[in-house]
Amino acid sequence: MNKWANLQYLLPHEHLRQLITMPLENFAKEHPEETKLSSGIQLQIWVFTKTVLGPNNTLEDKLSCVTLAASQKEMVSKVMIYMCNKNPLDENGEIKNVEHTDVGIRIDLPFFFAFDRIPINKYGLYHIRFCIPEEETRLSENESKPLLRGYFGITKRGYMTRFWEHFDKAKNNTGYLFHSVWHSLLKEKIQMYPAVQITGTANSLKEIYQLEENLVGELTLTPMGLNAIPGGMAGIKMMHQLRLLNSTKVGIEERDEALIALQQRTHAHGSPCAHYRRGHMRKLDSEKLTFVKPCWVNLKTSENVLEAA
Repeated sequence: MNKWANLQYLLPHEHLRQLITMPLENFAKEHPEETKLSSGIQLQIWVFTKTVLGPNNTLEDKLSCVTLAASQKEMVSKVMIYMCNKNPLDENGEIKNVEHTDVGIRIDLPFFFAFDRIPINKYGLYHIRFCIPEEETRLSENESKPLLRGYFGITKRGYMTRFWEHFDKAKNNTGYLFHSVWHSLLKEKIQMYPAVQITGTANSLKEIYQLEENLVGELTLTPMGLNAIPGGMAGIKMMHQLRLLNSTKVGIEERDEALIALQQRTHAHGSPCAHYRRGHMRKLDSEKLTFVKPCWVNLKTSENVLEAA
């Protein structure tokens, strides 16, 4: 019998965790072999608030869910939890075409984590990206690519806890490149929703840094995605060279604080000294948005790097 040990980390909200467990148990009973393989099964769980008649004939809101299983070959089997702002069912009880603006967030759980095939260790590598419909004309296909690839980060406190911290920084525009871009999407009311997923796990910083370095370098290092600096030790060494870190032996929190310091530095437009130009989304006269990648300005030698720091 599955003990669902990983769900404590993956879904810290107890009520949501209890709600999701039942469809997972039913799926495991109906597909005992497929839960063991990367067979391309996507189990969609649509969570929404439903008004029901409660005790004493009073109306009350109750968290409910419906499920749909689909097969996507050459994809990793995963559970996709859609947190909806309204009931996704039509009058026939079928899942209708849900608008992007009706989804608050999507939580993706690869089967090998959701069904406890691999235990969640001390450190988790998470991936946050933005799902944008083709109908969103304010972003071209090229401008959407960094948003679709998103951002990788590391945490040891639960990846959904870290997600909500990122969301707060995005709302207040107080973080780094990833938060700045997210802030622009919210400000301009772009049709989108964030999708968050646990991607890897390890028991040591060395292991998780190496995993992050590999994936960021391959997928999300700007301008490909929204990681402003290389992942893992490569990024830490860079921040140390820029005198934003006193040592290369630092933890996750110290590295993130240094990255915020880099993003928040300001220089006058047209400044002749070497400096870091922050990445951001820019609104054009046509009302469309364009992604301006971060870069170094007037940087010619390694000495300039230290002067810019």
